[in-house]
Amino acid sequence: MCTSIIFQLNQTITEYSGNPSTRLLQVLRDEYYLTGSKCGCLEGECGACSVLLNGKLVNSCLVAMGSLSGAHVLTIEGYANTEQFHVLSEAYRSESAVQCGFCIPGMVLASACLLAQNSTPTDEEIRTAISGNLCRCTGYQAIVRAIRKASLVEGIDWTIHTSNLWIPITLESAVVTIAYTKAVPYAGGTDLMVQANESIEYLYLGQIAEMREIYLNQDINQHTGGILRIGAAVTFAELIAHPLVPQILKDACREVGAPAIRNMGTIGGNIANGSAKADVALICRLLDASLNLHSIRGVRNLPIVDFYQENKILDLQEDELLVEILLPIRSHTRYFFHKVSARQALAISRISVAACITVFEGRITHFASAFGAITDVILRPYEIDQLFIGLTIREAQEVRLQYLTAMHLFIQPIQGRVSAEYRKDVCMNLLSEALDQLLIEAD
Repeated sequence: MCTSIIFQLNQTITEYSGNPSTRLLQVLRDEYYLTGSKCGCLEGECGACSVLLNGKLVNSCLVAMGSLSGAHVLTIEGYANTEQFHVLSEAYRSESAVQCGFCIPGMVLASACLLAQNSTPTDEEIRTAISGNLCRCTGYQAIVRAIRKASLVEGIDWTIHTSNLWIPITLESAVVTIAYTKAVPYAGGTDLMVQANESIEYLYLGQIAEMREIYLNQDINQHTGGILRIGAAVTFAELIAHPLVPQILKDACREVGAPAIRNMGTIGGNIANGSAKADVALICRLLDASLNLHSIRGVRNLPIVDFYQENKILDLQEDELLVEILLPIRSHTRYFFHKVSARQALAISRISVAACITVFEGRITHFASAFGAITDVILRPYEIDQLFIGLTIREAQEVRLQYLTAMHLFIQPIQGRVSAEYRKDVCMNLLSEALDQLLIEAD
């Protein structure tokens, strides 16, 4: 049986595809050519194969590859690039602690692990720390002296910096990780990595199956055509290609960035970014989506209107993950979406307007509008939109001026890269254009 396992090997994110029962030692030597880990006993007795797994000393001959998903493996080759290694190397050299050298890679990593936990060990503590690493040459005295000498070097931070990237493959492990770490969740990274901070821990969600799915649940209340469940790690490109996704959402996805961005960026990131300029979040507001937020306490379903409180301020607890977007599917008669930006591609919205209408048996049964990039949050004027409900198209045309007057009072843009006056004028013009396209009697 072969499986795909993603883990960090030294400084590199690595994908292993093979038998999950294979020893880590075998894979290090035979597939990645990291031969510093020696093959001695294959029983965990000699320590020659020692590596650091998530900062802890382990025998790689006893580690199955299937246990490494999301883990950080540090071999002697990776540790050799650190200042700590050079201090230990010089100490071993000066004390003549190296003879044949077979045990030394594992011995050095055992030394490193000890000093990371206790930078001023006694000789007894040193002997305990290296007790699982056999040496048939030196008699250990020189090795003990070398470790003691290294510990006396001033100004050395012996901390072992493990991976700052968590890669869970199950939703359960992701929820536990976010609860007990300060890791920042992401799946696409197209916004987050613009200001990448190497000191921050990241929680990569792209391997979690539940967050990559799109499927339809029938609506038991029969108010809509069902609930489209979209995993938060689904990319814009995947949304565009999926047959169940509403056309208006596909159109908004096409306005995001450019092809390379759409191949990576996700719907969850667009929503959780908290920006009123987010293209896809605008459509989710228009369509009255709700969000499933997961934590170790369970699942919290929240209407998207309640998710946004202020600019970049969300009703999202520190231990919660946005896992799923629930989108009611309605059979819209017509829809309107227009984004105003500085250029056609790779542009942030200056103003965006979306609206949709459903007409059944001659009367408007649903009407919705939403406005992005004009205030700190996306606007969704529920009460004003109700003005059209129950009317025929001709009756709606008659109250059009009343609707636009109410909207003119409701829409109060803030100053940004363009003036508030410009935003309001363009917004009202686009709304008028939307009504021209939506309030049309059927032929």
